[in-house]
Amino acid sequence: GTENVLRACCVLSIPFLLYTSSIAAVGPNTACEPMLRGKEDTEYGGEVELPYGKTKAMAEKVVLEANGRKLSNGGELRTCIIRANTVYGEKAAFLQELYLLAKARNGVLNYLEPENTERNHTYVGNVAWMHVLAARNLQLKPDLLAGQVYYCYDDTPSRKGFLVRHQLLASADPSVRLGSHIPYWKMWLMIQLHRIISVILSPFWRPQPFLNVPLLNTIVTTFSFETDKASRHFGYKPLFTWQES
Repeated sequence: GTENVLRACCVLSIPFLLYTSSIAAVGPNTACEPMLRGKEDTEYGGEVELPYGKTKAMAEKVVLEANGRKLSNGGELRTCIIRANTVYGEKAAFLQELYLLAKARNGVLNYLEPENTERNHTYVGNVAWMHVLAARNLQLKPDLLAGQVYYCYDDTPSRKGFLVRHQLLASADPSVRLGSHIPYWKMWLMIQLHRIISVILSPFWRPQPFLNVPLLNTIVTTFSFETDKASRHFGYKPLFTWQES
């Protein structure tokens, strides 16, 4: 799909492409060490295991390779990438699902991440605003922004993901309270039992997968960043504070 968009840009002589990627294109990769407060140029190895991250990594590669490609009118295509992280907002589906689960458990919100994990979250309005500024400045300052990658960030605290989610949900419904930590071994065992049951029932019924081991390892691995690159390159400042969000 991304390759088709790039071909269309060249044929129709569309000179600028701002591609929305994801931190999943980079990590966390379970064969690698956790990343704590990295930056856009932080080297991070390991193989991306989840299909979503693999496709995003492939898309990033073709987008960056297309930077400087000749257009049909003789001009050049300029591309840049924004990597979104966990985006939350008023209609965030994952927050709605967590809220419904908590209400079904008498308002208790259990969590899977260990105490030492750290995640970045970004409010949806700030993500949109970063895109607007990047698209504008890619045209005004193509030599600076072209071929660059930017992480999405705002004033949302970089900390344990379950604490951020709890604060967001509790601000809307004070009856939601933080429950207990779900051990890794228990989730791993549930995944393996689910796989065995799925194999046994496969001739008659295919249960919907709820989690797999690579995704579980991603959840329990720290992957966070601390950057001001978007501010330095195109003057980005969050439209909404953490309190407003």
